[in-house]
Amino acid sequence: MRLADLLADALTDHGELATRELVRLVRAAGGHGVSRTAIERVLAADPRFAAAGTASKPRWRLCSDVEVAGPSRDDPPGGGTRARLDAMALRPWQAEALAAWSRAGRGVVEAVTGTGKTRLAMAAIRAVADRGARALVLVPTLELQDQWVRELREAVPDLSVGRLGGGHDDDLFAREVVVATPHSAAAVPVDLPPGTSGLLVADEAHRYGAPTWGAALQRAFALRLALTATYERGDDGLVEVLAPYFGQVVFRYGFDRAVADGAVAPFRIALTGVPLSTAEREAYDASDARVRQLHRELVGGRGMPKDPRELFAAVASVVAEADRAGRDGPQARTCREYLARVRERRDVAATAAAKLDVCTAVAPALTGRRSLVFTDTVAQAEDAARRLAAAGLAAETVHGELATDRRRIRLAQFRRGHLDVVVAPRVLDEGVDVPSADLAVVLAAFRTRRQMVQRLGRVLRVKPDGREARLVLAHAVGTAEDPQAGGHRDFLTDVRAVARSVERFTLPAHGPTLRGWLDGTGPAP
Repeated sequence: MRLADLLADALTDHGELATRELVRLVRAAGGHGVSRTAIERVLAADPRFAAAGTASKPRWRLCSDVEVAGPSRDDPPGGGTRARLDAMALRPWQAEALAAWSRAGRGVVEAVTGTGKTRLAMAAIRAVADRGARALVLVPTLELQDQWVRELREAVPDLSVGRLGGGHDDDLFAREVVVATPHSAAAVPVDLPPGTSGLLVADEAHRYGAPTWGAALQRAFALRLALTATYERGDDGLVEVLAPYFGQVVFRYGFDRAVADGAVAPFRIALTGVPLSTAEREAYDASDARVRQLHRELVGGRGMPKDPRELFAAVASVVAEADRAGRDGPQARTCREYLARVRERRDVAATAAAKLDVCTAVAPALTGRRSLVFTDTVAQAEDAARRLAAAGLAAETVHGELATDRRRIRLAQFRRGHLDVVVAPRVLDEGVDVPSADLAVVLAAFRTRRQMVQRLGRVLRVKPDGREARLVLAHAVGTAEDPQAGGHRDFLTDVRAVARSVERFTLPAHGPTLRGWLDGTGPAP
């Protein structure tokens, strides 16, 4: 049994106890050889335990669930942690998630994009800071660092908030909260002042399963909170890195409850099919035939998993191991070709020329509303922006090849209403503070459930007038991204029951009908 659990059992049975009494009970319960120093360290770091008495002779008690989250029943009226958390006006789900996380002081909270994960984390920071703890917040990009610092200073104005990364080198000796990029936090050890407990918050936590990012998950922080919209990866990072550090998912807030609570805008989805050209169809079919042939060889001849997703992960593992070892045997070559052909097949569908016709079809309905268009490549983004501009819309691209200042300027123009549309490849999926929009058009549709959840989340923030959000999901007909062939099965399973409608359109036949569906002037097909 863990030392913290032995301590919790002792306090449950005996109430308030001095440290020396806890040492005796823990040793009698099987914790032979456990030092007083180790027990004091756990008592100070675990939010389940609260100290009374003097600093030199504390008496320890077990907090209730609400107290673990920070508030004290002894707070004076109008002051203390309870009043400060009340002032943050947490939504019911945020309060539930905070209580669920606080029971262990670590865990993962998975919640739909746009529902307020950041606010939840700030409440956790508020609660532990009131008990003398310091907090390190890891964010994937400098854009999110700016957002977190800005919102923290508004939500917890009495706490000193600093930065690590992006030209800043603040630490937890001078600051109570430091917002850091993972690269900076991995390169520069973030130490805690002696005798101080620490909370580590990881935003977009699924990213930290990669070895380079996982190096930022510092062991000195006993309190740990992971935030994500989709707690999944395509490798073993969840099992090997994230679960050992953060523990289990302690709270999930999915589309079903978020829609019912009014935490996100009501939404509709248009599944919009486009044809492949003759040349694209020939290229797709050739790649598809080779993928199927290699699939049979890998499954039948080499005993690899039959399920396509499991097979893809296994094949990627073989290739990675061969690359590390510098080997290139028959199995590695087959696996390497399989990955190449799957990618080749995906690219043909994702960049189908007719997908730009979706931009032309929806352009008349985009005037006067803020819209996002997601593409597969920078070239496709530039082509889509030109189509929209030709239709009279103010459209700009945002992508990784632009200077950071240029990206920020364009997003600021979009926020202020000076742009109708922002077009981007994967750079806007996560890690960027994207202004709220009404409509998302996804041209590059053959990706993961996580990517689709993120993209839908970009338009789900509640609108002041209660209006709906819309998602146009383009796909190449007769390919693996076609919902009729199982494309986006996991994502559509999540949203079908809660979307107001999921309609099907095919271009060019349904171009006028799609426009009418978007602007509310016509029926769906």
